[in-house]
Amino acid sequence: MEMKDADHAFETALAGLIEHLPVMVYRRLYDESQTFVFVSNGCEKLTGHGREALLGEQAGGYRALVNVADRTAVWEEIERAVIAERPYRLIYRIDTSAEQEKWVQEEGRARYTEDGRVAALEGIITDYSKQMADMHVLEQRVADRTRRLVALYDILEAASAAGSQQATLTRILTRVLKATGAASGAIHLLDESKTRLQLVAQQGLPDTLLETGTLFEARESPLAGWVAQNGAPLLISQIRQDPRAEALAAHNLSGTYIGVPIVASEQIYGVLSVLAEEPARFTAQDELDLLLSVGEQIGVVVENARLHQQAEQLMIIEERNRLARELHDSVTQSLYSLTLFAEAGRRMLEREDWEQAAVYLSQVAETSRQSLKEMRLLVHRLRPTVLAEEGLVRAIQHRLSAVEGRAGIMHRFSVEGNIDPDPALEEALYYIAQEALNNALKHAMASEVIVELRADEAGAIHLRVADNGRGFDTDAVSASGGLGLTSMRERADLVGGTVAYHSTQGEGTTVCARFESSATTGSAAGLQ
Repeated sequence: MEMKDADHAFETALAGLIEHLPVMVYRRLYDESQTFVFVSNGCEKLTGHGREALLGEQAGGYRALVNVADRTAVWEEIERAVIAERPYRLIYRIDTSAEQEKWVQEEGRARYTEDGRVAALEGIITDYSKQMADMHVLEQRVADRTRRLVALYDILEAASAAGSQQATLTRILTRVLKATGAASGAIHLLDESKTRLQLVAQQGLPDTLLETGTLFEARESPLAGWVAQNGAPLLISQIRQDPRAEALAAHNLSGTYIGVPIVASEQIYGVLSVLAEEPARFTAQDELDLLLSVGEQIGVVVENARLHQQAEQLMIIEERNRLARELHDSVTQSLYSLTLFAEAGRRMLEREDWEQAAVYLSQVAETSRQSLKEMRLLVHRLRPTVLAEEGLVRAIQHRLSAVEGRAGIMHRFSVEGNIDPDPALEEALYYIAQEALNNALKHAMASEVIVELRADEAGAIHLRVADNGRGFDTDAVSASGGLGLTSMRERADLVGGTVAYHSTQGEGTTVCARFESSATTGSAAGLQ
């Protein structure tokens, strides 16, 4: 008797607990309508319907509460679980009494009779709306992060493409506006004095706003001026309501302004500005981080361009100094030798020593011819190169005609395959060919040169320059690094190529260079 009383008390306590749980505990039939046999009081908070409205066949069953879009999938999963005699777990939507859509999670299983038939379905249904909302926020964050990463990759691709600095910055700005959904924007760079902002790229801005403004006065670009002066981002969420954006509002601009500094190596190079109609989007830290990253990437582009320009200027100065040294070392000395030979010849003529006078006059003629060759070479190098204008093949042809041809040196030039190198490789090939030809002209005393340019099936480019001059001791030259061989190798290394040479005294010299297609492609971006 005591055992039955204890069981009854337990069942009563359990029933009371179920009735007060903030969830919906149920027992329903395994029929088409899924008619409720029992449902706890938690049903009202979950569905908006009281238990009396849900119990019995007249209520229409639980199926009627399930959102139409999810009914088929819910029923099919329950059927699969029943057949497999396993529990089921479902996440789906229901329609409440207030006609609101709500996400729920249901966990349950079928109860069977002794003969294996389904007696009922029993389980628990809980509110899953918050979890779904959190999941949606997380998915949105992942999607936004993915979008920003794709946008940054797209911008990096634009930054690495060949072209002028202005073309590169215009491409970057276009992709920034596309990635952020901004309607317009601009890129200003500081001049060398760091006191003036110069507009280098813009999209969608009125003409009246495109004037260049000084950094400290910044009448036409006060916001960009502030960003450049402080080296920090600036967000104006409502242009028409912020006195700092008065200049923009005066040009009928509205919405949101955000400016970020263009920075590289802790140096401020300018300002990236965008204007958009969605202030909430730009108040997000991730969106600001994207623009800050873009500002850093633009900074790298600008810094590289300026370093490249400085390097070119240094190369010009070095080349001028080298030409000056060569002028002194070769032509000046040759002219001095001419005066000595001429003076010696004059004295022999006065003594009527005709044979010795003829020797000196012969040396005058030979020295004059060599001086003329070297002068033509120097003049050719002082002229603007045709490399950038007409390409590698025409540049080599022009060199052979202008120097070797006029010096009376026989020359042959052959081209095989598709020769279309990138600018960095083209410059290296021309430099190596020119250096090898210079050696043949100045040191080898060659009467014939052969230049071969070939692209093989794998895409590698081969250059061969051979002469029939007097050759040299390769061991001695290797030890001293003379004849420009070291500089040729250094130039080839910059674009991933190799240079080799072969020479025998009295039998001429051959210089060979090879550049793999993969090496030339990979190194080009770093040199542009």
